[in-house]
Amino acid sequence: MIVVGLLSSEEEANEIRYIAKVCTVEDRIRFIVHIQKIKDLLREQKR
Repeated sequence: MIVVGLLSSEEEANEIRYIAKVCTVEDRIRFIVHIQKIKDLLREQKR
């Protein structure tokens, strides 16, 4: 978050923080989906 301190306004800093939070949530969702797909594949393989 060093970049946030270099921005010219607090509004810009808040926008960057919001984008970072959205990206973090998106990454977590992708991770969970990948884990679930792996679990599904392992279940199918055991059958």
